[in-house]
Amino acid sequence: MKQFFKYILFILSIVFSQNIFAQIDTSVFTSPITTFVISEKQIDRHQKWVILDTSITKNEIFHPMYAKYGFFQDMGNIGSAGQSLIFDANRNFGYRFTQNPWNSYFFKPEERIYYNSKSPITDITYVQGGVETVNLKVKLAINVTPRWMIGVDYHRLTSTGNFVRQRNGAYYTQAFTYYQSKNAKYAMLANLTWNLGYNEESGGLKSDSSFEALSGTNKTGNSNLSNSENGFRNRSFYLKQYFYYGKSSIEINKEDTIEKFVSYGHFSHTLKAEDEVYYLRVNGDSNSVIFPNGLIKTFTDSVTSQTITNKFAYTLYNTDRKNEMRFVELAASHQFVNIDVQTNKRSFNNVIFEGTIEREVFKNYGISFRANGAYSPLGYNQNDLKLIGDINYKTPWLIFSGGIFNNLYTPDYTLTFFKSNQFNWDNQNFNKINVSNWHGSIETRTLKNNFKLTFNQNILANWVYFGTDATPKQSSNVALVQTIELQKVFKLWKFYFDNKILYQKSTEDFVRLPEFGAVLRYYFQQVLFKKALNLQFGFDAFYNTAFYAQAYNPATRGFYLQDQKQIGNYPLINVFLCGEIRHAVIFASYEHLNQDWFKSTGFYSTPNYPLPLSTLRIGVRWRMYN
Repeated sequence: MKQFFKYILFILSIVFSQNIFAQIDTSVFTSPITTFVISEKQIDRHQKWVILDTSITKNEIFHPMYAKYGFFQDMGNIGSAGQSLIFDANRNFGYRFTQNPWNSYFFKPEERIYYNSKSPITDITYVQGGVETVNLKVKLAINVTPRWMIGVDYHRLTSTGNFVRQRNGAYYTQAFTYYQSKNAKYAMLANLTWNLGYNEESGGLKSDSSFEALSGTNKTGNSNLSNSENGFRNRSFYLKQYFYYGKSSIEINKEDTIEKFVSYGHFSHTLKAEDEVYYLRVNGDSNSVIFPNGLIKTFTDSVTSQTITNKFAYTLYNTDRKNEMRFVELAASHQFVNIDVQTNKRSFNNVIFEGTIEREVFKNYGISFRANGAYSPLGYNQNDLKLIGDINYKTPWLIFSGGIFNNLYTPDYTLTFFKSNQFNWDNQNFNKINVSNWHGSIETRTLKNNFKLTFNQNILANWVYFGTDATPKQSSNVALVQTIELQKVFKLWKFYFDNKILYQKSTEDFVRLPEFGAVLRYYFQQVLFKKALNLQFGFDAFYNTAFYAQAYNPATRGFYLQDQKQIGNYPLINVFLCGEIRHAVIFASYEHLNQDWFKSTGFYSTPNYPLPLSTLRIGVRWRMYN
């Protein structure tokens, strides 16, 4: 703790000295931002570019799993395999190769944000701390012309972890561009994505009791595996072209002739080529639970999938957006899939038809709605079907939302068929999974810090999961899974109390979830030194009740049922300090402050995989925008 406070005092001395002796441009907190961003979804609907969000809130939560979920399990080290503990049965329609436990870290082509700024944009984040953790994020974007921008997004992550066999390393890179023609009748977005990394595999601790008897930095233990490694490689090329149609007109302003074009809709073509590779390398490791085939101790397993997707869409929308936005899209896709699972090669031709209609009303007392349908008549996903309907009603005080969806889909390919040196199965007799959901929410609009209450009820039929033997099973029982989530921020003077409370309940044992969870972020915020410094300090707390969490098997990269050990009922508390000067954000976080405060057997993120020990992280984020 003494070392932690020394770091804090050092950072504060730098901050204060810069403010005492330098002439600070305080306009950073008041001047309008002229850097704009847009997503593919907004481009599809012909929506306007929006102002870049420059808030410093939650900058200290740099771990993607904490930032996205709050409740999750992994192997006890940032960058390791993991999964969310918040139940969500809504998934994208169509072919899916395998469960990807590193999915939360990946750059995804469809989620790319594009920029528009008169000046180059730079966003660099660097975090370093104990266990040789290095987290570097670099985002660069520039407008070559007012209508053409290029950029690159890079994330380098490496960490040795607190315990043996936790080292990992990854590179996530995406180059991207957006272009619009001068007459506004053509637009194009494209990106190249590389997700590449590896994880050492420990197989968990041999003895939890020995580990729990220790304290402080002495907490350690022997691992079940000594020379095994999992790795992944994901590459993709993504190109989407828009061909707009509408009405052109000529306006004469003094000596200038200006051609104006109003779009009524567009035709679009999307091309996506993707390559997925997951591998396991083992050199002399033997463990009957993790590797049931004890005769083979040195081997390399790999599964690969290549997909080429062509999607054609016709889109129609309204031009007057004063009161509402209307959107209609009809699309057809062809997807060629090539799969190689341990020399067993197969290929499929997927065909998908989709339709979407939306209406968003901007004024009060208006009804907004969205309906979507998708069907696959051919291919691996033949006869898969998804139907979605959502409705929204807005008053000056409240927003009421609700909806339903039904998804009938084929299980992931590697759940159906898998061949390796340790596990083999052929589940072509599996039925399609059927998920029915209805949901609702209520959100306030008039409170200074609003709240939102969300409810989901899921009905799962033919659910597929990994059983206690770490192989896929399909249940004939119907499971009912309910989730309730409440989000509310309270403010008292300069103090903020940000609360997220979660309740989940499943009627069947093959869906394992913590019943209650909470993410609390309580902090003090104040602008100091004539608005030269924006300061936050406080703590984050993450908690979920105890439950028989799923264990992890590196040979299948899957989380499977176990009945020997509960995890949870253990709060994880981090204290932080975050300050913004001009475009720089400096933060420090002391993670797992409460280690050894009390005896607990819930000191695990996954059974046999302990939580990280207490450590100090220091980071800086430098953002240059117009």
